[in-house]
Amino acid sequence: MKIRKNNNIFSGLINYIAAVGLSVVFALFLSGRVGWFITAAFLCAPVLSALLAALFVPKISISCENDFHAMCKGEGCSLTLTVSNNCFLPSPPIIIDAADCPRARCEQKGCTVSVMPFSAEKVSFEYTARICGPAKIGVMNIAVADYFGIFEFTPKGISLESMSGIVPVIPDIAEISGDSPVVLSSVTAAELADDSEETSESFVNTFGGFPGYDIREYFPGDPLKRINWKQSAKKGKLFVRLDDEKECSSLTVVLDSTFISSEIFPPAYLELKEFSGFSGEDVTFLLAQYAAEASLGTAAALTEAGCNVSYMLYGKDGWITYPAADENDLSVLRTELSSYSFCEKRGISRLPVEELLQQKGSAAVFCTPYLDEELAETAAPYIGQSGGKSALTVIVYPIAASPKVSIKEAADNV
Repeated sequence: MKIRKNNNIFSGLINYIAAVGLSVVFALFLSGRVGWFITAAFLCAPVLSALLAALFVPKISISCENDFHAMCKGEGCSLTLTVSNNCFLPSPPIIIDAADCPRARCEQKGCTVSVMPFSAEKVSFEYTARICGPAKIGVMNIAVADYFGIFEFTPKGISLESMSGIVPVIPDIAEISGDSPVVLSSVTAAELADDSEETSESFVNTFGGFPGYDIREYFPGDPLKRINWKQSAKKGKLFVRLDDEKECSSLTVVLDSTFISSEIFPPAYLELKEFSGFSGEDVTFLLAQYAAEASLGTAAALTEAGCNVSYMLYGKDGWITYPAADENDLSVLRTELSSYSFCEKRGISRLPVEELLQQKGSAAVFCTPYLDEELAETAAPYIGQSGGKSALTVIVYPIAASPKVSIKEAADNV
């Protein structure tokens, strides 16, 4: 038994003290026998209330009916509890507090229910998905209060874990156009990597090395896979090849394995319009969501551009490669990312260099929620090097290293 930590306790105590005072006044000035009897009853009432509540605790049982399923953003699920009273008296107040997280919010986080003798009451908590990723929802606390609301008891034998769970929130696919900087530079890098005969490892983020093709300006309706991305990037407009179709360039989209959220300063991001209406608690989840959805959008745009795209994600057994050739593959990836969590500690490989070198073409787009100092220092010796062709080309996207620049502006400056 413990005293409840609730502001309502003070109002209850004030009312109780006032009632005792009135009974004393009644005893002194009206009827001593009746007044002192009432005073004694009031003085004993809290003890009796606590004893009755303690006796009720074993008579109360709670079962859970959950509707936990994968959700898209904006969809909802419910957690339903059945509270049963197995005693011949009405139950004291039963207090249930629900838990939520920024990924899935609960509309009503707490409720109090009293159950009639030998009956049951249902209590439901409604959740709405907001941000993609694994959302932790369920019951945070269950307590039985006495009738005065002064003391509370914790029911025994009720597992809160059975009333909680992880709900996957499915990410959207970011809309990235075929003529966006990340697509143009990625396809160019892939074509250069496909043509490369060198074996040195390097990370670059530039255009160059345009072979000669017979080309003409792009017209609506032309297949995107016929676009000559090198010449298009050089001339600032889209051109298509007139030669025989050659083998598609190969690209790998990589999602970062690590995001140490404690190293960022969320209040600085709240000044950006992208975070308008969100709290500081939401910032790290939004950065993680942006990286995941940007990676899917990049894979979709590169596939639409005619590239042979694969997708790399860090799992329990290390880096895993998934196909990303069509909508079915992207649907599988969306399901995988709905349960994906970035590692919050150092020590895990972030740039899978050896794995990427085994991929055909050895060109990749590396999507990260935050370009921190560790990643910047790792890539710094390689970014921007010139001369020769590289065996590995990696483009970091999106770059969200500084809250002084919006995420969208940083992405446009790739």
